Amino acid sequence: MKLKYQFVIREVAGQHVAVAVGQDNGSFNGMVKLNATGAYLMGLLNRRQYSREELVEALLAKYDVDRERAVSTLDAFLNTLRQGELLSE
Repeated sequence: MKLKYQFVIREVAGQHVAVAVGQDNGSFNGMVKLNATGAYLMGLLNRRQYSREELVEALLAKYDVDRERAVSTLDAFLNTLRQGELLSE
């Protein structure tokens, strides 16, 4: 899976946000608010295509969490991206 649009991700006033850039800004006109984990995952998906398992492993490597927590966090994040039609699978 990968993001449908290219985003720039920044921290503004303590809040992580993602804004579509270039031609994608015309297709996705808005901003996505993210927590730190969401910003990390979105940054990964912004670069290249990842499998679900690769993303779980990335969470396990970055954060001190068990597999169950990493999976549930990832699934919730991916569902949010799907609902916003931001994910290309």
